[in-house]
Amino acid sequence: MNEEFYPDYSDSILNLSCSILKHYGVTPDHDTIPAVDEILSRNYKHVVVILLDGLGMNILEEHLNPRDFLRRNLLKDYSSVFPPTTTASTTSFLSGKSPVEHGWLGWDVYFEKEDKTVTCFTNKLQGTEQIAADYDVVRKYFSYESIIDKINKTKSAEANAIFPFGKKGFKTLDKWTEAIKQTCKSTKKTFTYAYWENPDHQLHRDGIRAESIQKIVTELNSKLLLLCEELKDTVVFITADHGHKNIYETYLQEEYPDFVEMLERPVSIEPRAISFYVKDKYKSVFSEEFKKYFGEDYILFSKEDVMKKQLFGPGIPHENLTGIGDYVAVAVSDRTIVWNKNYPSFKSHHAGLTKDEMRIPLICCKYKPRRHEFIIYYSLIAMGLLTLLICVL
Repeated sequence: MNEEFYPDYSDSILNLSCSILKHYGVTPDHDTIPAVDEILSRNYKHVVVILLDGLGMNILEEHLNPRDFLRRNLLKDYSSVFPPTTTASTTSFLSGKSPVEHGWLGWDVYFEKEDKTVTCFTNKLQGTEQIAADYDVVRKYFSYESIIDKINKTKSAEANAIFPFGKKGFKTLDKWTEAIKQTCKSTKKTFTYAYWENPDHQLHRDGIRAESIQKIVTELNSKLLLLCEELKDTVVFITADHGHKNIYETYLQEEYPDFVEMLERPVSIEPRAISFYVKDKYKSVFSEEFKKYFGEDYILFSKEDVMKKQLFGPGIPHENLTGIGDYVAVAVSDRTIVWNKNYPSFKSHHAGLTKDEMRIPLICCKYKPRRHEFIIYYSLIAMGLLTLLICVL
């Protein structure tokens, strides 16, 4: 039997964002994480959040032993959001809002006012290289104030973001870690969000147990150890947006043409968290037909159930939210439904309701003075006491 694993919106990457916002004087929209609040209350000069795309707990445990840096500094494991995918999860962290509030539901989202399904991160029409519009569609309808802007507005710290892509991106791991180190040398208080695209990128290609993944995770472990050892008066939180699960693919158009006939448009959101828009004449039979073909591998929710269960999170749904169709189907096994064979073939994927996809680490590395710093510190105290004693005598 396949067992579903639901997001916990009181203990998730969304709540990590809320703890950070609270620390810098911004009232969060959702619960904070008490363990993070306590650490932040120690008032470190520099706060860093590193997000390693795809490094779920299962990947961490598969490729590192308990004595390795990232595992021995594990504060706890906690939850991604639904769907556990980069678009929804990183946007929840950067906005401090749940997916239903910010609207970035997944890779491909249907926009009713445009009558288009758009790939959120690329602004291209779903499954093509064609630009969806001469403006950024997702930002037109789902703009938000980022955690970076919110913190900078308070003037309590200088906030910045570090990415491996874009005009100012740091494309190698060494350059990326060096950029993080430089921000923590500032004489002012800082907050830094640093995103890295692996192991996710390689996981999709090679699967969770590949040697290439072992190499990537081992390198991340050693590079981040070296980074954290060089930082002073700094707390570093290391987390992920989602985990991964090895999969096999089912092609809707080629294998189930009669089922496809019931749909108004191609499926959207994610292959493991699918939004279906159903033609009116088939709505009475759609549920039974879906369960007949896919019921052992997917849970089917009506739109009403999705909203009632707050699957996409708590809060008031965004006024432009139209990406949730008549039904949402969520994977609970390794079987993954894709639209057709033109879709990129992956060995591993995410966005379903399994423990491997939903469970992510929260790692914390706090600055500890090195041994020689302790010696200098206590030597200065001893000299001061000796001077005082001489003066008294």
